[in-house]
This record gives sequence, structure tokens and C-alpha cells, in this order.
Amino acid sequence: MPTKKVVHIKTAPAQAPLSPAQKQFNNLIKKIDAQKKLLAEWQETFSRCQQDAVTKLEPLKKTLQEQQLAMLKLLDQQFTSHKFTANQQDKLSHLITETCEDLLQTDNSDELKTLYNKYSGGDYDTEAQEEQDMAADFLKQMMERELGIKIEDGEFDPNDPEASAERLFAKFKQQQEQTEAATAARPQRKKTAKQLAKEAKDAEEAANVSKSIQAVYRQLTSALHPDREPDPVERERKTELMQQVTVAYGNKDLLKLLELQLAVEQIDQTKLNNIAADRLKHYNKILNDQLRELQEEVFLKEDQIRMMLHLAPFETLSPKRLVMMVREDVRTMQDMITRIQRDLRMFQDVKNLKAWLKSYRIPEPDFDPFFDGFPPFR
Repeated sequence: MPTKKVVHIKTAPAQAPLSPAQKQFNNLIKKIDAQKKLLAEWQETFSRCQQDAVTKLEPLKKTLQEQQLAMLKLLDQQFTSHKFTANQQDKLSHLITETCEDLLQTDNSDELKTLYNKYSGGDYDTEAQEEQDMAADFLKQMMERELGIKIEDGEFDPNDPEASAERLFAKFKQQQEQTEAATAARPQRKKTAKQLAKEAKDAEEAANVSKSIQAVYRQLTSALHPDREPDPVERERKTELMQQVTVAYGNKDLLKLLELQLAVEQIDQTKLNNIAADRLKHYNKILNDQLRELQEEVFLKEDQIRMMLHLAPFETLSPKRLVMMVREDVRTMQDMITRIQRDLRMFQDVKNLKAWLKSYRIPEPDFDPFFDGFPPFR
């Protein structure tokens, strides 16, 4: 594969130093290239980690849940078959209740609910509904505050918060549009000559920017149109290049279009070094917009991953760290399985179980009712 030619304005020793606009052009090209590489790395890494989650983590998770269920049955059997002190009973009840609660997050079985109710002194379905109602009220109040709208009864479904959020956002947009329409219907102040001049200048600038990227696109399509190429091999090459040109133009990817111009030798380093000042200004505007869009795309991808991993906004995150986190999750889950299998063998003898309970301490309850601590057997 031929080496990709780099879009960059150079200066010869005998020439004047680069102008501020030329330096800005080079800086923008460098930043865009870095953001493209980062975005591609995120996409590739995220896809690979998702695959690892399916092929490695899910089987381990299933094995762990099976071992946790076996532990629950063993503890229940030992509790029922042997005498324990009141303190030991409290500890066993806590262990069974916490593990049941954890497993019920993914397995809503009656067997688990029965065990939970037996050792918690409560009713799982009732408690789960109360927690769901509390969470729904919290989300409802938060959305009312953020969107500035009143959520009527029936508009928010706690069982489908995503669909509810979409409906409420549509309501918010509708109210915004109504407000904007009412504002537009009111008599407007006559614009000053200065305001009109600025609007005209902005419109002209936008038109010139659009023309600049259109000019590059037209030059490429004129040179690469496959229908005009008699040689089959060259026609296929031009067809592939034309597809790249079309995608780049649709994305307003000026850097890619310039790279293609260099690749097909439509422009060379001399032409890059001598881009007219007005055109360079338009190029920099396009590149600025492109850089901002790429940065937003990278931010959204990182934000999506943060939400999936429940990471705080201030926590460092990178593609390399994501790979390390998945590997660490695999190792941690393997260690959990090894530990619970060891405990299952040991607790077959009630003497070992009682000895272990002697050193076990029931942890203090967490302050936040929506985020429980890890149960002891996971």
C-alpha cells in the first residue's frame, strides 16, 4: 500500500516564514488527524471489548450466578438443619438476603424471592415496587427541573424511562417551538444598518466557504469520473476513489478531499504552499467546523462508554484503559468463582461455616438507597 501523502504547508529556507493563517491551517490539519485516529481507535476498541464481554465475561457471569445459587441452597440447608446462635443467624440471614437481592437483578425467579422473603422478614415484590416508585419520582422531578415542563400523570412510565424521555423531550421541543412562534409573531424592531451589514457579511462568508469545498469536489469528480475511463482496471480504481470523494464531500471532510487531491496528483506541495489568502481563510473555517464536529463525536463516544461503565465524569478514560478494565473484570470474576467454589467445599462442614461466621462482620448499610454494596459471594 502506498504511503499516504500528508497535507501540510511547508516553507523553504529562502522563503518568508509561514503566515498566521498558514500556521493555523497546519495546526488544524494536525488536530483533525489526531481526532480521526482517536475516534477510529475508540470505535475499534469498543467493538473488540463488546466482543470480549460476550465471549469471555458472559460465560463467567453465568458460572458465577450458578455458584451463587448453589451457595444460597447450601446456606439455607445448613441454617435449617443445624443450630446457630442469634448472632450467627443474623449473619446468615444477611448473607442469604444480599446474595438473593443481587441475583434477582437478572433472575426474577420465585425460588429466589421465596428465599429472600424467608430471611429478610419482608416481601421482595413490595420492596422492589417501593424502590421503583422512589426512583421514578426522582427521575420525574429531575426531568421537570431540567426541561422546565410539568409532567402530567401517565406521561412518565418508570418501566420504560427511555421512551418516556423521548416523549417528554418532544413535548419540550413543541413548547419551545410554540414560544418561538409567538415571539416571531410579535412586531420586531427594525434592524439597524450595522446589523443588516453583519448579516450580509456572514451570508457572503458562508457562501464563499461552501464554494471553496465545492471547488475541490468538482475538481476531483472531473478528474476521477469512471464513465470516461476506457481501461477496466483504471475505471475500477476511479470508481473506488469517487466513492471516497462522495463520502468526504457529504461529511464536509476537507482534509480527506485534499488528501485525495494529493493522492491523484491533482495538487502538489507547491500548490499547497501557495494557497491564496482568501481561500486559505475559507479552508480554515471549514477545518475549524470539522475539528469541532470530530471532537463532539469523540466526546459522545466517550460519554456513552462512561455511562455503560458507571464512571464519573472526572475519571480518566482512554481506549487502552478500557481494554485493561475488561481484562481486570475477567480476572476479578475468575477469582470470585474460585473463591466461592472453595467456600462451597468448606461450608459443607457446618463447623467450618461457624468458624468463618465468627470472623465475618455485617457491613454498614450504604447511605444511597439506589446503589447497594457488593454482596459477599460475588
